[in-house]
Amino acid sequence: MDKPRDLDTFHLFAKPERKHEWETRAAALRTRIQLACGLLTDRRKCPLDPITTSTFESDGIRIENVAIQTLSGFWLCGNVYRPLSGGPFPAIVNPHGHWADGRRTREADVPRNPKGERLAAGRADLVQLAVSLARQGFLVFAYDMVGYNDTLQAGHGMAGTTTDWMWGVNLLGLQTWNSIRTLDYLESRPDVDRKRIGVTGASGGGTQAFILAAIDKRVQCSVPVNMVSTTMQGGCLCENAPGLRVDTDNVEFAALFAPKPQFLISCLGDWSKTTPTVEGPAIRNVYQLYGATESISWDQFPYGHNYNRESREAMTKWMCRWLQRRPDADVTEHPTTLNPERLRVFPSKRNVGLQSEKAVVAALHAQASSERKRFIARGIRGSRKWSDDAIRWLQTSLAVVPPSVLQSTTGGDAIIAVGREALHAARAAVKAGSSVIDIDISSIGSGIDHWKSYHSTYNRPVIGQKVAAIIDAWAKAQATHVRVSFVGLGDDAPLVVLAAALLGGKLTGKVYADFQSIDTDSDAYWASDRYAPGLRAIGDVHTAALLLRDNGSQLFGVRDVRSWTGCDQIVTNKPFDIGLLTPLART
Repeated sequence: MDKPRDLDTFHLFAKPERKHEWETRAAALRTRIQLACGLLTDRRKCPLDPITTSTFESDGIRIENVAIQTLSGFWLCGNVYRPLSGGPFPAIVNPHGHWADGRRTREADVPRNPKGERLAAGRADLVQLAVSLARQGFLVFAYDMVGYNDTLQAGHGMAGTTTDWMWGVNLLGLQTWNSIRTLDYLESRPDVDRKRIGVTGASGGGTQAFILAAIDKRVQCSVPVNMVSTTMQGGCLCENAPGLRVDTDNVEFAALFAPKPQFLISCLGDWSKTTPTVEGPAIRNVYQLYGATESISWDQFPYGHNYNRESREAMTKWMCRWLQRRPDADVTEHPTTLNPERLRVFPSKRNVGLQSEKAVVAALHAQASSERKRFIARGIRGSRKWSDDAIRWLQTSLAVVPPSVLQSTTGGDAIIAVGREALHAARAAVKAGSSVIDIDISSIGSGIDHWKSYHSTYNRPVIGQKVAAIIDAWAKAQATHVRVSFVGLGDDAPLVVLAAALLGGKLTGKVYADFQSIDTDSDAYWASDRYAPGLRAIGDVHTAALLLRDNGSQLFGVRDVRSWTGCDQIVTNKPFDIGLLTPLART
């Protein structure tokens, strides 16, 4: 078995050869990002109810201290920087990285360091960044990470359990949702040109920039800084959502922005040092498929990790070129004396809305539960689109995509028996003429620490490994048999149901599963080796059963028939009757 990946493992996506192949891949990657962040397609938005706590003028611009409601009872705080008059303006959203003062960071730049000379210290002045952009005619919204400055209803280490993750509740998910809501906020402002919106951020803000640009079409220009790398992918939970980078990487995520204008800024003193020779050219390969190589570029500066003057000016030049059609703009920065204390949205703690991190996490769980119910309700009504969506979400959660197999026209029936109990049942019931294929998956992936080195972000979950083993057995059997059915008992029952559901129209046989009263309605059941990112949020075996309800499959021994809504014709609390397998030998 290959060594598990972690955040520092080198990974570079394969060069796509054809545009249509890339677009198929891109759709799957966006699904992966959305599932990892818990952002299902029908998420409902609460009113933003923006609050402006103060407005003042400084450095020839206007600054507004603002809070917006991104989740009912949760307030995201930030600062709007804009020209004194005119508009509507092109706008830029600016998430920050892990500097202690967040959006209020003011580190003094070191003297300019000519390229090719020794490495100089990295610095970041995020206040100067926003002031300079506003002076150039942009409206900027610089906003908090969760747990920074005024956005303190939850800490920056929230939602770190597998129970949270199986429901799609995690820190990256909340921060990405906040970023999406910042775009909603900008679109609500009459002084914003909604067709000219860009994003930039450095370090963890760079991660937010390319994630937002990848999944929200409203972003028209992107400048991620010091974060697009084939090695270190982000050192915080806010950059490592469960399931996010299974078989992919930050470079491929940045490529999702093609063919729109993107500028990669890197430095010699961190993990982005190979951008000009490795990451940049790899992304340019994707832009080439669109004939848009002029829309991708990069530059590198001889500093440590930073968002310093040279990096900021290079970013501003790119934004002016693409969002203002001013390629020759003079972007030389002029220092600001703005005191970052003036950028506080709430000078003291504000006791409104959700009162604690526990309450925030509970609200996110409640939202995920409601989304699951709506998704299941769609499945009960039934549609081709729902089936396609359900299979796509399940495949993404489990990180398993069934191979294409040419179905045999000879060879009779086969039964895949998963586990010793199922094998005994199948052999006792099936007469000569049918094949019984037994697989033992009990030893797969035991003892994995999902937290260590963000294992869950980069590797297929244990349950996915087990389902993949069942799918592999199916592929071999289907190549030599007309029909292939599945049998699983006890803890193997959910696995065969999930595996068969992933096959969709490729399934030629039936599923016989005896749940033996295991409690699949309980979060505790899906913990540990049965955990998969977002699996509970998308309906787990209930969704899988809905996908199988019209093909004659039967699920026995379910704990509570009433909880399997829409599956009445295939579920029962009665035990499995092995005599049901006998007809398979006679067809």
